[in-house]
Amino acid sequence: MARTYSRIDMDECRRIARWRMAGISIERIAVKLGRHRLTIFREIKRNTFVDPQMSDLNGYYCFTAPRRTIQPCCHIL
Repeated sequence: MARTYSRIDMDECRRIARWRMAGISIERIAVKLGRHRLTIFREIKRNTFVDPQMSDLNGYYCFTAPRRTIQPCCHIL
């Protein structure tokens, strides 16, 4: 039997961001979303903003994920 996976949508990303700011554990977030905890770990790791010069801004932001998927249109030669 084949497994099917669905991507984390923007609503779930917003929930993850709110719950992380509230201090809710990743395990609890996974239960609330009905996802495996490793899925939440990967989402947070993949979309965490880190800036060594402005460390106060470091963290998971729900808007980081869609922006990372945008590719530059083309290179002008």
